[in-house]
Amino acid sequence: MCKTTDYYCDERDLEYWLSGNAPVILVRSRPSTREAYWVPIKDYFNDLSTLKDRKVHFDKAKDRFDVNCREALIGLSRSKDAGLYLNPLPKRETLYSNLLRVENFGESLFLAETRYHTIKAIWDRFRELNVDIGLEWILKEKRILSFYDLHEYPWNEICDQGTVEEFGSDEWAYSDDPNMERDFVWLLNGCLRQILWPEIRFHKKGKFYYVVSSSDLSKIEWSYQSLKTRAGRTVFRAYRNKKDHSKVNYYRHSAFFGRFFRYGDAWYLEITPHYLFTWNGWRESFYREDLLSKIKRLERNQAVLGQVAMWADKLRGTLTLFTRPYPFLQFGSLEKFELEHGLDDKAWLPEEDKEEIQIADMQHNEIPLFKTLFEQS
Repeated sequence: MCKTTDYYCDERDLEYWLSGNAPVILVRSRPSTREAYWVPIKDYFNDLSTLKDRKVHFDKAKDRFDVNCREALIGLSRSKDAGLYLNPLPKRETLYSNLLRVENFGESLFLAETRYHTIKAIWDRFRELNVDIGLEWILKEKRILSFYDLHEYPWNEICDQGTVEEFGSDEWAYSDDPNMERDFVWLLNGCLRQILWPEIRFHKKGKFYYVVSSSDLSKIEWSYQSLKTRAGRTVFRAYRNKKDHSKVNYYRHSAFFGRFFRYGDAWYLEITPHYLFTWNGWRESFYREDLLSKIKRLERNQAVLGQVAMWADKLRGTLTLFTRPYPFLQFGSLEKFELEHGLDDKAWLPEEDKEEIQIADMQHNEIPLFKTLFEQS
């Protein structure tokens, strides 16, 4: 039978245990055999060589945790100083950004010359052919660049087949040429619009994406996976006149700005939550600026983070056995960062923000600190 047992201490835990002057004991137990062993941490690690190894060596005969250690425990509890204290409990922090990782994009890009000078002319030709083509292509200097195979129909009706070339997408995605990178971003934006259509559309003037109103202007609610659990959110609804409930003052649509960025060897979509306000579900309200300003003042970090999580889940999509992933663009998770040292939310949030402090406690202190990213517009 082994007469000893060992335990390796976590460096972070050990640093905390040795802080302050309060006594700390480490107990290792084996419930199945009703055994337990203990050591006083500060006495045990008084030797620097022992501290370096961070290993506690329990002697099963000498270190048994039973009634015979009563006096030793009482002795430890007698403070030689004015009082006993430990430093504040060490706190890890998880910081969530609004950067959604691009997990995959189309493997190949196709480039070919065309006789058509304008995008309108190409769309007109597609209508003549009675075909429905997506937005994953660009026309530049009478050449088409696309994720679509330009050898195939209906592209063979548009492109000069003798000029079709195939390239690896990485050649554009990770190029140092700003023009090639700009073309690649243009293609990614086309893919994004195609993924979201028709439920979510691009606002050409405002350069943001917004939830389209329901046909009967009824409320639209989404269920989505938040950072921890399933959640729900109303993404389109009417706000009625308080004095005359039959009248609608305005409709509010959830929206977001989406911008693609490359950081090192990774591509991300930056999600900045936004709102669209309309007076009939389609045309913008005359008071949209005031309404937007008001809601931005009222929203807290946690509410903004919830919206980012909602859009991230929406963009990832829901795959089943009967659906295939969109071939040209797939998203991963929101970028997050683990910090060894966190902040006490009750200390740095203003006293009047009691609701936000309560939410921070409920969410295990996962309040995002990238507020400036969320507030860009």
